[in-house]
Amino acid sequence: MKRCFLLLVDGLRPDVAEGLLVDGRLPHLTSMIRDGGGITRAVTSFPSTTSVSYLPFLTGCTPGRCNVPSIRWLDRSAYDGRWWRNRDAIRSYCGYQAGMLDGDIDPRVRTVFELVPESIAFFTMITRGLTPERDPARRARVYWAAIGHYLFWNQPSDDVVARHLLQAVDQPWRFFFAQFPAVDGYTHQSSPDAPKVLRALERVDVAVGRLRDRLAARGELEESLILVVSDHGATSVHTHLDLPDWFRQRGVPTLSHPIMWQRAPRAAVMVAGNGSAMVYARPTEPRAGRWSIERLRHPDAFGSRHDLIAALVADPAVGFVVGEADDGGVRVISSAGEAEVRSLDDAIAYRPMTGDPLEIGGARTLAHREWLEHTWNGRFPDAPVQILDQFRSSRTGDLVVVGQEGFDFRRRYEIPEHKAGHGSMHRAHMQIPLWSSHPLPAERLRSADLFPSMLAWLGVTVPVDIDGELIWHPSRHHRAGPTVSRLAEALR
Repeated sequence: MKRCFLLLVDGLRPDVAEGLLVDGRLPHLTSMIRDGGGITRAVTSFPSTTSVSYLPFLTGCTPGRCNVPSIRWLDRSAYDGRWWRNRDAIRSYCGYQAGMLDGDIDPRVRTVFELVPESIAFFTMITRGLTPERDPARRARVYWAAIGHYLFWNQPSDDVVARHLLQAVDQPWRFFFAQFPAVDGYTHQSSPDAPKVLRALERVDVAVGRLRDRLAARGELEESLILVVSDHGATSVHTHLDLPDWFRQRGVPTLSHPIMWQRAPRAAVMVAGNGSAMVYARPTEPRAGRWSIERLRHPDAFGSRHDLIAALVADPAVGFVVGEADDGGVRVISSAGEAEVRSLDDAIAYRPMTGDPLEIGGARTLAHREWLEHTWNGRFPDAPVQILDQFRSSRTGDLVVVGQEGFDFRRRYEIPEHKAGHGSMHRAHMQIPLWSSHPLPAERLRSADLFPSMLAWLGVTVPVDIDGELIWHPSRHHRAGPTVSRLAEALR
């Protein structure tokens, strides 16, 4: 019987993990690679933040297709300013509304838990299709998440996950999802390569070793696909720009979490990660569609005296902003100028107008898979594809604001202070590690591509209407995995 184990180390940067591997501090993962596995990097989905970035792994669909564009959003068609009556038209998965995530996902999207009834998960935020028996750590996740957040003690969460995972191996499950949260927790407290982060990763390595030993004892190691991934990277934060306060300081009453009441707000700001945010103009005026970037530039859009788009991109904390244009394209604007991203029949066109805010190097028209290759080592990998995906969702703001590396958009109420963060479109946030117990392909991968690969491994029919592509079938690759010495050479 084939089995698949998806082990997600939340918030792990690939360079941090690869550095420990080269230094010999992850012996069990090293052994997995040497025994015929593979190691590479993939690109996650935007916004690069927990829960939303889990969607591609567990559904094969991007946040835009799932209609869950961020960890915080506002339903512009339903909110009219009556803050208590309309409280469910504003969402934050960072509190009591976390349990609403399953219901918010587009009903046409099916999770791996629905497609593979013999599946079990530990510390998952997406549970659609799971029964209580198949989500045995659901109460422990809430308890230990609070301990980690307020007492800075995250390791017990990982220990609980590892214990449940090893116990489940002896049961007849075929798909296993385990989320290890400690790396992300310790990263926010300090830095992506802090000693506590490295020790937590070493403990995950021990769990992988015990898992492989248990499978070997059962004679199931070769028939098991083990994937070790992350949902996003992270960078240290040296400056907090509280984006809701930025609008308030310019005379714009602004609605934002956690205090969801504001008399006659002219803007709503929903921060994610905290390296990006969605901005909604005139949130108390229900409407079906977004306002165009041309309309948002007019001072009357937010009731200010100035063009707030121009003011935003002039701020050192802002990398670029994105909004829809009157002519149907999407405009990307930064202090370096403006460009257009447009979806064509089978391609995506990028056209600098007054500048090259995505630093692509000029006009390009490429297929979406070609964009992944072309921008892989760029400052904003896969950006044209990720930007258009955001605007597939009816819940996305009128404006998407992407932060510069080293900055974030939340200061007040971020207790404890985040000394490192994510959520942006920078390479350090978007590239993730991908380690496998079976050889990996040479092609570049997105996180959504793992979904059809896992289903194919299990012999389950892959849904047609997903964003992930079956370009890697683990059972059809037989080349030897890379050695640690080759990885060390590649990292130089």
